[in-house]
Amino acid sequence: MEREWLEKFYTECGREVSLAYNVLNHSNSWGVTLVTAVLATGFISLVKFESGKMTLDYPTIFHWFYIIIAWIIMLRFFVRSALGLTNMYRWNTLIYASSKVLSLPEESPILPVYLRNCHKKIDAYYYRWKSPISQRKIIWENLKLMYFWFFLIVLALFVWGAIVLVKNWLYYVGIGLFVVSTIIESIWFVNWRGFKYEKLDLEKEPDIIKLWQERENMTETDQSKVLTLGFCEEGPFKYAVSLLNNPDIKWVPWSYHVGNIAPDVINDLSRGYSLKDRRVAFACWSTKFRGDASVLRFGKIDHCTFIGGILRITVFLEDYDEKSKNSKVVVDDPNLLCFYLMH
Repeated sequence: MEREWLEKFYTECGREVSLAYNVLNHSNSWGVTLVTAVLATGFISLVKFESGKMTLDYPTIFHWFYIIIAWIIMLRFFVRSALGLTNMYRWNTLIYASSKVLSLPEESPILPVYLRNCHKKIDAYYYRWKSPISQRKIIWENLKLMYFWFFLIVLALFVWGAIVLVKNWLYYVGIGLFVVSTIIESIWFVNWRGFKYEKLDLEKEPDIIKLWQERENMTETDQSKVLTLGFCEEGPFKYAVSLLNNPDIKWVPWSYHVGNIAPDVINDLSRGYSLKDRRVAFACWSTKFRGDASVLRFGKIDHCTFIGGILRITVFLEDYDEKSKNSKVVVDDPNLLCFYLMH
């Protein structure tokens, strides 16, 4: 994923969040306004005051159909509100995932974890348009936002009429209209892919807030610490011995995977420290070796990048000196090839 593309995507996510909020707000406002208007115009004539007492002449078949109409309107706007709410969750999820990637330097060793999780979220919630929250949560959050009490009132009035009214053909038309409209809206809601929840198998992410705080409070790293660049004398890199012993060789490219780098070195890289100009010591040992290993040659880092969990450096070598072999590095873990040389 290109960082430039992700930056533009992040900007578009912000616009889409605003659009989703407007859709949600307008749907809620219009839904409630229309239902309130239907109930008010339909029931105002039913309220009567006689001798200081208020009476409500409900249910009647005519006003019961008013309730059914109000129910159908509320269902339609409820689904539209659910769409806006889901999109808000969708774009907020994507913008948060993108912001975490963009807030870390490209050389950060933990960036690949955030990047892989961001890939999964963009694929699921943008390209395949799945929902980041379950349909049950969509319904409940939507009810809490606006619709709960309105649904409760309308449903109670419908049930009241369904129990009391005479069971004639008009009554059964009303029942059918209520049931069919509810089923149709439910089918549309359940089957539309934008409401289908997909739980992702995400990798565990470090706390991004703590990482930001560490970067804000970080102190300058000790530049006097020499960095050991080790390699296995039994593997394909054993030929580097002859390379380093050649006095005519003045610079070498070098690289390590994050799994072979000591935690304190990774910590410095993740905080944005550069290894440029740091002195290094080359040494080699066997796969099970522990103890003191002789230094083959010293050098100084001229260029350094740490991207995608790979440390790549270019080292200018110091003049070859047999006396450098009198220097030692202490190997505690033969699998850790890049670590600070302790004096």
